[in-house]
Amino acid sequence: MLQCKLGGKKIIILFLILLTSIDSLNFVLPKLTKAPKIDSILKREEYKESKMLTGFTESQPVEGEEPPFSTKVYLGYDENNLYVAFKNYDDINTVKKTLTNRDEYTGDDIVAIYLDTYGELKEGYIFATNPLSVQFDGTKGPPPQNMEDFTFDTNWEVKSYIGEDFWSCEFKIPFSSLRFEIKERQEWRIIFLRIRPRESLETYSWPALSSNNPSFFRQGGTLIIPEKIHSEEKKLAMIPYLLGSQNGIRKEKYEFDKGKFDFGLSGKYRLLQNFILDFALNPDYSQIETDLPQIDVNTTFCLYYPEKRPFFMEGMRDLETAIEAIYTRTISNPLFALKGNGRASIFRILFLSAYDENSIYILPFEDYSFKFPSDKRSYINILRIKSDFLNKESHIGFLMGDREVKKDSFDNGFNRILGLDTRIRFLKNYTLSYQGIYSNTKEPEDSLLFYGFGLKFKDYTDRFDGENFPGFSQYAKFNLSFRNLWSSVYYKDYSPTFRSDLGFIDKNNFKTMGFELSPRIYPNKYVFSELSLFLNFEKEKNYEDVFKREWISCGINSKFSFAQTQIELSLDKMDKNLFNLNTGDYSRFKDLESFDFTMTTIPKKWLPISIGGNIGDAIYYQEYLPAYKVYLRGNFGILLTKFALSSGVQGYYLYREKYKNTICDVLTFQNSISYQFTQNLSLQFRWNYYAQTKDLEIYPLISYELTPFILFYLGANINTAKHDGAFGIQGQRHQIFAKFQYWFRI
Repeated sequence: MLQCKLGGKKIIILFLILLTSIDSLNFVLPKLTKAPKIDSILKREEYKESKMLTGFTESQPVEGEEPPFSTKVYLGYDENNLYVAFKNYDDINTVKKTLTNRDEYTGDDIVAIYLDTYGELKEGYIFATNPLSVQFDGTKGPPPQNMEDFTFDTNWEVKSYIGEDFWSCEFKIPFSSLRFEIKERQEWRIIFLRIRPRESLETYSWPALSSNNPSFFRQGGTLIIPEKIHSEEKKLAMIPYLLGSQNGIRKEKYEFDKGKFDFGLSGKYRLLQNFILDFALNPDYSQIETDLPQIDVNTTFCLYYPEKRPFFMEGMRDLETAIEAIYTRTISNPLFALKGNGRASIFRILFLSAYDENSIYILPFEDYSFKFPSDKRSYINILRIKSDFLNKESHIGFLMGDREVKKDSFDNGFNRILGLDTRIRFLKNYTLSYQGIYSNTKEPEDSLLFYGFGLKFKDYTDRFDGENFPGFSQYAKFNLSFRNLWSSVYYKDYSPTFRSDLGFIDKNNFKTMGFELSPRIYPNKYVFSELSLFLNFEKEKNYEDVFKREWISCGINSKFSFAQTQIELSLDKMDKNLFNLNTGDYSRFKDLESFDFTMTTIPKKWLPISIGGNIGDAIYYQEYLPAYKVYLRGNFGILLTKFALSSGVQGYYLYREKYKNTICDVLTFQNSISYQFTQNLSLQFRWNYYAQTKDLEIYPLISYELTPFILFYLGANINTAKHDGAFGIQGQRHQIFAKFQYWFRI
């Protein structure tokens, strides 16, 4: 009887502790009578009315531990802004700090605010900074991946200060820079994160985060604003630009043009509180940041380059689906573009319309894909709609895409896609996803644009001859995610006639089944902080039930408790059946084995190093013969407060036999030097060298970025080739450019 009474008391005490814990995660945000001055100095009188939060908990590398240094957060608001201040105690000599451009993370100490203004537990904003006031703003994606995207830019302020035993920072986030529902009381999910890179990458959070729960925002606290707040701002923002350029190219001799000027206009219009229209007339969609070199020898598929143009990056997460039916780099040279993104009732809506003056084609086949530009003009329309389904962390979605190529002397056809997708999260750790897309393609009649290679798919030819055909693709996946186990099973199916001219579909005519399994432990002793094994398997056949591929990969990933070191090792084995263009039949390659390795480490806080490679059996695609491959890569950097150097190398070697009878060897070097004069002004100098062709690409750039929308660039793109002339090089082509862009509201 006494034990029962004591047991009952324990239950009551535990229940009260639980209630207290839950209540401590929900707080009413105090309204400040006087706004703090954002000068990095935390003055007692400015924050005496604020809400203070302490009690951060370590989430990496030792989950649940008390951090070695404390962190304090102060919060408040006024009519127009949210104010957040951090005070981060530390051994200040160990703090890592680098002055960089906005959103360029180099492994510094960081504090971050994660804010879900709709309370939907799926995604939200990120606002972060380092000890030198560098701004980071982005969005956090839905579970279980919880991906972070820093292409989002908005207006806000932050200032940091470094003291004797702490560093601090103050944030001022205007409500006009956020999207939320206008209602009498706001309840936002909020999480604070502190990243402290030392021997391990230490992460502290408020509230405590569990890796056994893949839902990030579900673990957050609730910030309550007990009154109606408004997001008052001028609705229209205009962003004009002026671009001047001068070009040269070597023909029989080097020729220079007279230079030219171009003018364009883009802007944003807040149609509703939660819906933004972006527009652009004669936009400058040249990317300032160059693509990293990729080795394109001995491959049958197109290379993928990520989108880097701001208009097509911002707010486009909803177009990223399992089937990559939308790839905005296929919109090559638009004369105008219009984008809408936001919410209407229970729906999230994104649409994109453009008129492209140089349409790009990516043609997929069973074992090959071909990418080429054209002078064809096209009208493009994309529509994406999503809505919650069953619960806040699940959705159902609709996708429509249409590219109508304008007629010239030929009927240039069209491509249309229509799809449905869903993701259902249940029992906290499980996710079921599905996407299906129908396509309808009418090829151009201009066979000179693409004459083909004699490939057949169903009853159709591979050349452009005006054929019209439907297609279908689908993708299904079941995933489970726990602290000590991650696993998934999936099925992919692309018909021989499936295409998306607005997407990156580099392969079709396959049915693939596979699984992934990865158990992991966190020993935090014997120099290991995390150990994970993985086993992956895929089996593929085509629509004629011809065996295509069987692949198995197993390996280990180790995180160490020194120098932020991580090593991954894997062994792969594959059987492959490849369609032979020379014989018109299949060539079978059995027991292709390879070894893959990657290591990253930071032995000094200013010296990041990474190396990796893949060694083993391969296929020489030009002759359809077995071969032996060695691919090696390496990169190191020097990161000082204002100076950064990065140097990388890639080498690809293909042999007829193991290390004998070389078929090809390709060596590329990528280097960059940058100096950050101030938070806004920087100088960069990048160069790439291709040893096989002896091409040297040089990209100097001076940039002044007052905000993401007010900027000035002065730079050049220069291509040279090794020659016997002066200094051993000879110019092949160049472009010198200057761009000025301004932002103002009406």
